[in-house]
Amino acid sequence: MKYAVVDLGSNTIRLSLYHIHQDKTFELLFSQKKMAGLVNYIDKKILSDEGVQQACSVLKEFQWLLRQFGMETMHVFATASLRNIANTQQVIQAILEQTGIHVDVISGDDEAELGYYGARANYPFQSGLMFDIGGGSTELTLVKDGKIQMEESLEMGSLNLFNRCVSKLWPDKEELQQLNKVAVETLKTSKLPQKQLEYACGIGGTARAVLKIANAYWKRSQDCRVLTVEQLEEIAKLLTDRKKNARKLVLRNCPDRVHTILPGVIVMYNLCKIWCKKEIYISKYGVREGYLCHKLLKDEI
Repeated sequence: MKYAVVDLGSNTIRLSLYHIHQDKTFELLFSQKKMAGLVNYIDKKILSDEGVQQACSVLKEFQWLLRQFGMETMHVFATASLRNIANTQQVIQAILEQTGIHVDVISGDDEAELGYYGARANYPFQSGLMFDIGGGSTELTLVKDGKIQMEESLEMGSLNLFNRCVSKLWPDKEELQQLNKVAVETLKTSKLPQKQLEYACGIGGTARAVLKIANAYWKRSQDCRVLTVEQLEEIAKLLTDRKKNARKLVLRNCPDRVHTILPGVIVMYNLCKIWCKKEIYISKYGVREGYLCHKLLKDEI
């Protein structure tokens, strides 16, 4: 049994194809990512026709790809990309008419919850803060003794922060200060109790990119999935100092995030400064796997 899941995000659109085993475990067969940057097509909270065409073009490409595997069904969900716009229903209808696909727009709280279920599929995170820094939003989930206590979605992501604060590809010193100011002020509005916990768990592309850079910088195995708070601080300082070796690290390890990695690491550093005092585990699974297990396979897994 195979399931194709598509995460239609503000920055990227990603297709993941999973094989479900008889013992009800699953494995990722392949993943395909397209940098669509849908947030760049939003003006006054309206996603333009051009943005709709961009989304449809990628979805049609994924449909063609799946047909090569003899598959026709693709389960598509959207996060802040369609959740935070004023013409959500019109966009859903336009995508349906052009591709035959119904897009499931999930709430911020659902996104945080699904991220938790996805991470738990390969890491028994019991207590601490789970976070997911996306292109258009940041999800925070407070976990205690294996149960969700509180969850929240902030309308601040790596791509909309970039668009808001940065004029060129690489932010200058004043823009870095502005990025930090916006991140700090936004995190202060969180309804979660702002006290340090022992551990945090990061999911999503920003956290994985930061980990990949850290592993390359310290010449660690790419299988290493843990950062201490001190290591995160060192990597954040390395990147925001705007040194030549920092750019090389970004270009070698996550070139598709060259414009969003600095806003992303600034958010990640500031939220961990508030909520984490020891270690951050970076999960290889996240919202897509949570959607697979909790929504699509809830009667089977």
